[in-house]
Amino acid sequence: MSPRGPSPERFEAAAVWCLALAEGPLSDERQRAFDEWLAANPENLTAFERSTSLWQQMGEAAASPEFADVRERALATFRRRNQWRWARRPVAGRVITAAAAMLIALGGIGWWWQSAPEIYRTGVGERRVVMLDDGSRASLDAATEVDVRMHGDQRELHLVAGRAKFDVAKDPLKPFSVRVGDKLVVATGTSFSVEIVNRKLHVILYEGRVVVIDRPMGAELPAAVAPASGDVDEPMALTPGRELVVDIAGRSPSRLGKADPVRSLSWEGGQLVFEDEPLGLAVNRINRYSARRIVLKGATGQMRVNGVFNTGDVEAFATGVEETLPVHVIRERDVVTITPQ
Repeated sequence: MSPRGPSPERFEAAAVWCLALAEGPLSDERQRAFDEWLAANPENLTAFERSTSLWQQMGEAAASPEFADVRERALATFRRRNQWRWARRPVAGRVITAAAAMLIALGGIGWWWQSAPEIYRTGVGERRVVMLDDGSRASLDAATEVDVRMHGDQRELHLVAGRAKFDVAKDPLKPFSVRVGDKLVVATGTSFSVEIVNRKLHVILYEGRVVVIDRPMGAELPAAVAPASGDVDEPMALTPGRELVVDIAGRSPSRLGKADPVRSLSWEGGQLVFEDEPLGLAVNRINRYSARRIVLKGATGQMRVNGVFNTGDVEAFATGVEETLPVHVIRERDVVTITPQ
């Protein structure tokens, strides 16, 4: 699939909301409308976050005196086209408003669209390999989304869903970071995978060295993630052959343990290898590859499953589970339900 993100229409709507918010507090009615717009589609929130970020980056240049005239003329045109969307109020001197006008003067939504991060997605059952601008390679598992921004001395990625393996082009002066929620995985040149499954972050290191830190959006000072003791000698160090599991919500301690590189990368070859895997995790991963979903009922999620399965072969997985665990399997056309016996 080609890299895409929210549509230009969503970015335009986001621009309108950013400008309205820059003018001052919204009325109760407008606030409800804004909240409803954000909740209507996840891509609305994505477009709004990117628009505010881009405007803030443009703010200083847009507020300079030499752009004052073009800023005011562009803003006036923008207001006329969108006057039904917000109440008119004076906005002179607002840096964020100046940035909005500069965006319009420099080509409007088309320029904005080109400046947004590249977004790579795979659908259910789809895998792909992406070569990034810096020479790094990203291998995306099924049902995965990665946002990529390469600019200046930074290489920033955001794993929104799924799993990806990164083979990072070495450049010590440009750290390569992958964000998942408030967690940041930072490397300079290495090979590692990052996965979101059952509200947990799984980081496996294959080569080199990475650091996993807590860094909420906007925080100035990061803090290293402190895993609980695992079956390794140095629980604080994520070195090759180790896996760090972090509760994204922070409700349980992080765990550091050994990882099997061959088994953990079997998905790149079209297979899933489970070795004493909790059934809940196995099902979550199986469901990335087929529109026919598996649903667990009752206390089945912590049962352990073993075996090698082709990705997308829901029937073979269901049969294997049925033959080895004390469960009952109900097969329907679109759903396979697994319940305790």
